[in-house]
Amino acid sequence: MLSMSNMKHDAIVEQGIPILERVPIPDEMIPPDSRVEIDAKIAAGYFTTGAVMSEEELSGVKGRTWDDVVH
Repeated sequence: MLSMSNMKHDAIVEQGIPILERVPIPDEMIPPDSRVEIDAKIAAGYFTTGAVMSEEELSGVKGRTWDDVVH
């Protein structure tokens, strides 16, 4: 299984299925447009070996603005 989800991990482990290795998604594989979502999910419990942002730090994370999107 490959998933960052803490809920999936916990449900599988609770059923007695061992997770032998947890592997983070490398930062270079996360598109800039996904950064806001991934940072929020990591702060909520998704797996990472990196830093976990505080609520204050998360409030400074910005995605693209409306003007940045091709319409």
